[in-house]
Amino acid sequence: MSDDPGAEEAEWQPLSESAACLAATLSSMTQRRVEQATIFAAFDQACPGTAGTTQGRPVLSALLDELADHHLVELPRSRDGWDDAQPPLPRWLRLPVPLKPESKSARASTPVVWRRELSWASADKLTTAQIDVLKTINRWLRDTDGDDDRRTIVPMRERSLEIFGDEKRLDALAATTLFAPGRLTLATLFAERIPPPLAYERVGEGDTVLVIENSDTFETVSTLLAGDCGRVGWVAFGGGHAFEASIARIARLDGVTDIAYYGDLDDDGLTIPQRANVSSAALGLPPVRPAVGLYRLLLRHNARGPAPKPVEPLVAERRVSWLPKTVRRLVADILVAGSRLAQEATGTVLLRRDDSWRNDL
Repeated sequence: MSDDPGAEEAEWQPLSESAACLAATLSSMTQRRVEQATIFAAFDQACPGTAGTTQGRPVLSALLDELADHHLVELPRSRDGWDDAQPPLPRWLRLPVPLKPESKSARASTPVVWRRELSWASADKLTTAQIDVLKTINRWLRDTDGDDDRRTIVPMRERSLEIFGDEKRLDALAATTLFAPGRLTLATLFAERIPPPLAYERVGEGDTVLVIENSDTFETVSTLLAGDCGRVGWVAFGGGHAFEASIARIARLDGVTDIAYYGDLDDDGLTIPQRANVSSAALGLPPVRPAVGLYRLLLRHNARGPAPKPVEPLVAERRVSWLPKTVRRLVADILVAGSRLAQEATGTVLLRRDDSWRNDL
């Protein structure tokens, strides 16, 4: 990724709603080592509309990578810890050591009269820190009881700032056991997640949204498609990792039946569309597919540059599973060698000379 307007926040991305739900479901388990059958069961509970569909395996793969990035699960490091399907899924994973619950004597010394919405808290095993969080929420529920204005549904970060004095606190809490099934929900707090804006150009009447990771290539492709758009109706600016959440905005466009993505061939560039596909599946949008013609042209041009670091072979295998089978081995070798292909290599001159990139658009 080379052009992310949210670069200052790129180091810490809030969990997607699906990932937060899966994290809460997994973290409520008592065993640290979770076998694959139990992983599938947790996925079915967290994402019932996606598990069991053709998108189930790629969505679960992306979710587990997201949880691993947030240190909420530990994935196997050797190939024998993964199955042989595509994309590979772990045969097991490990959960972090849970925090020690507050002792009964400590809880008895500080009784709390919980609001109806938090009645479950009196029976569950909770840590002191979790109880402190719930006490804060309990006060907010008490103070807003009967106040329709304050209980209007508002963006999640507005509510987080109101309750905790920290607009990002709910982002972090949503991945904890406090949001496990049967506990807290955003609906309890009269809040909702708001996807970031998605910039796009209307280039035709087609049903395809073509998403471009970086701004210069967005401008180039938008300009070239404006005169000959094929099936592309919109060209959208992905903006790096922001697209993992901003894809939700595509639901507001009428007539979209196809979402194609073109980004850098590097670790980030292949992670972004796979995580965006998690949100797409949850919203009932079309799967995020690779813009095959553009990727093939990028590979033929083969203007390799150095990546920040080589990608481990097992990670590379999972990243390239999103791409067509015919190019996976080549791209995996590029990643493992510590190289990358920037999408800007398919610039204006090359795209004008070779129009094969339009074939799947």
